Amino acid sequence: MRHRRNLLAVLAFGVLAATIPDAATAAPAVTEPAATVVAEAGPLRLTLPAPTGRHPIGTTTMHLVDGTRPDPWAPTPRSRELKIQLWYPAASTAGHPAAPWMSPAEQAHLESDYFGIPTGRLAWPVTRGHDGAPADHATRHPVILYSHGSRGDRSFDTALVEELASHGYVVATIDHTFDAGEVEFPDGRVEVRNTAAVHAMSDAEIVAVRTADTRFVLDRLTALAAGADPDAEHRPVPRGLGAALDLTSVGMFGHSMGGATTLQALHDDARIRAGATLDGPVFGTVADDGLAKPLLLMSSGWDSPARDAMWDALWPELTGWRKQLNLKDSGHLSYSDLELLVPQAESVIGWSAEQLDHFLGTGDGPRAVAAQRAYLLGFFDLQLRHRRTGLFDGPSPRYPEIAFTR
Repeated sequence: MRHRRNLLAVLAFGVLAATIPDAATAAPAVTEPAATVVAEAGPLRLTLPAPTGRHPIGTTTMHLVDGTRPDPWAPTPRSRELKIQLWYPAASTAGHPAAPWMSPAEQAHLESDYFGIPTGRLAWPVTRGHDGAPADHATRHPVILYSHGSRGDRSFDTALVEELASHGYVVATIDHTFDAGEVEFPDGRVEVRNTAAVHAMSDAEIVAVRTADTRFVLDRLTALAAGADPDAEHRPVPRGLGAALDLTSVGMFGHSMGGATTLQALHDDARIRAGATLDGPVFGTVADDGLAKPLLLMSSGWDSPARDAMWDALWPELTGWRKQLNLKDSGHLSYSDLELLVPQAESVIGWSAEQLDHFLGTGDGPRAVAAQRAYLLGFFDLQLRHRRTGLFDGPSPRYPEIAFTR
């Protein structure tokens, strides 16, 4: 049991808290003069790179309730409820404000719980997604599902998600409630990770819950495409959004435990045609059964014999298109927005040089994210749109950060 839980702690998104006794101790104590200087200067503004596609981006959130499934992690008996966010090509963004990276309440909890810093010191990014903008439904767009890592959030790979949406994909990012770090629902509740309940399960059981979440989301998107409003409060759906969904062309990707969820969802749901795992483990029946669908495996430069052993065992069981790449000089958290945001916020967050090297690696952060964007987009273009890209023919001089493993 100790080995299994340590494996999850290292590979899942809660890697920082799992390896540091108290998140608050990760940052050096802030002296009173430093706090005064920050207060005078205002919060430190953080940014993410602009997407490269031609489409403006709309976004909206939905509160989904699965009345057929009890929530296994909720502190009191209730049906399973989720928060998702849709990112989509917009017909117009005029009059629709840009959405925040996370809600203020979610950001406050992230700061205090994950980073152990006083709230209000950081101004988190404003996204390129415009809240409630009408969707471009002149054509239907392929749909991609996203699953975060343990203790992560649906927002943690916004740089990748926005890139896909700007190139004509609809991306549904899922908060796995009570395994996510923090989720704010429309009534103002902020549900935080129930670590004890999650850790009471085996890794395969955790992945099974997350996979059921994913399949339920896909069911609700199917209802949306048919003209229904799946939101629990029936909040208005952006104009044209249902008609913009091409649910005959569905992909999925995820980071860490979200990568494990992607693998199992590919295994369990015939509607998902292709998937990518970003530095994720392998748990569940897919480990024995394998896959006949296209799969992209992207690892970090962090030395992880456990991850490598899982991928080595899975590789012979993959009978469809497959490719394994490595993002050189990276860390486990390089496959997240933290690759860019933590260095920008270093004067406030205060990670040591050792922590930065371990979790984010020693490579160039912006180039690492640009490479991830290119290969993830290239994979889904190839598998969902049948657009050939030369990126997977061999190493590219444009992206020397990417090494071909097999």
